[in-house]
Amino acid sequence: MNLEFAGGGEANARDIAELFVRQGYDVTLFGAGIPKGYETKAGKYSFNYVPDAFTFDIMATGPVLKFSHILSMGLIGIYTYNRIYEKIKDFDVYYFVSPTLLFRNVGYRLMKEGKTVVLGNHGTYFEVLDMYGFASKAYSKILTTMIFHKLLKNKMKFYIHVQNKYQAQYYEKIKCNRSYIREIPYNNVKFSGYKCLDNDNFSVVYLGRLMESKGVDMLLELEKKADINLHIIGKGPYMEKLQQMKNKNTVIHGYVSNAEKIKLLAESDVMIVPSINESLSISAIEGLASGLYLIVSSTSMGPRYIVRQDNIFGVAVPRNPKNFIKEIERIKIIKERSKTDFYSEKMLRREIAGKMFDANVVDKELVDLFNDAIKDSKR
Repeated sequence: MNLEFAGGGEANARDIAELFVRQGYDVTLFGAGIPKGYETKAGKYSFNYVPDAFTFDIMATGPVLKFSHILSMGLIGIYTYNRIYEKIKDFDVYYFVSPTLLFRNVGYRLMKEGKTVVLGNHGTYFEVLDMYGFASKAYSKILTTMIFHKLLKNKMKFYIHVQNKYQAQYYEKIKCNRSYIREIPYNNVKFSGYKCLDNDNFSVVYLGRLMESKGVDMLLELEKKADINLHIIGKGPYMEKLQQMKNKNTVIHGYVSNAEKIKLLAESDVMIVPSINESLSISAIEGLASGLYLIVSSTSMGPRYIVRQDNIFGVAVPRNPKNFIKEIERIKIIKERSKTDFYSEKMLRREIAGKMFDANVVDKELVDLFNDAIKDSKR
């Protein structure tokens, strides 16, 4: 998508582009379009930014993207790959944000020419695989065949940047070279910029877009609990409905400044991440940077991956309001027993998470991946 869409994948694309500008590369980012109604003025970036780069492809036009941006994004390049190739062929290193037909068709030509190609996995592909319930296995097989069969059959060489171990297991299962798979939970959260406070009150926070895929239905249920101090940070189509239902202990902050966000997180104890599916969850990592205990949906690949890195980070529960409320109440009791021990655990949680997820750590890992990929392509 264009960067103005401001989703997690777009944020990662922007941050990765800026990272490699700092490494001395001349970076160009191509935006594949934006759903009609989302258009806003582009910001200023340290890299070359080309929004709406493929308007000759009907799948990259606003009306089609608005109808179903998850599916249409995956179909960009199905017929126009030669024109797209001609537009981008003069670069040395390529990073595709997610596995799509654009990656298969254009990436294949680039690999044949010996260009360095890295495949990212920022959301869409794995969200599509998980959104069809019992049909997901069949759908997964179809997508895998469509996108990867030709590449693997012809033994094309490309490095794979996965966000979590579940994505890594998928690529191992379809017989990708394990030595080319790197698990890097990429994000831009610098832990030194966040605070971890010893608070008297017990507070729960939600940080993210107020939309259906983020599990806002769970917030509607939590708002009915008068004894839970709930802070909701973010905006979206469910804002009005949440405001109508909120109780006296719920505060809906909407969009806030970065400084205000850091303050609200520091003053909280628990973060809930009820999203249906995410490939990572920047919000969850921001929660860990503030020492918060995470309660996440077990259906959501990325948040589930995060909490299972260490028991102290939190827990994944079935996506049901009763499960979230039960876990919130359990943590509240723990804090009431000993605020000193509770704060010590918050600090320990932040310390352990920083060694895994801090932006400085993952930046280095991603630079190492690119350096290895470039060296490999020159052999």
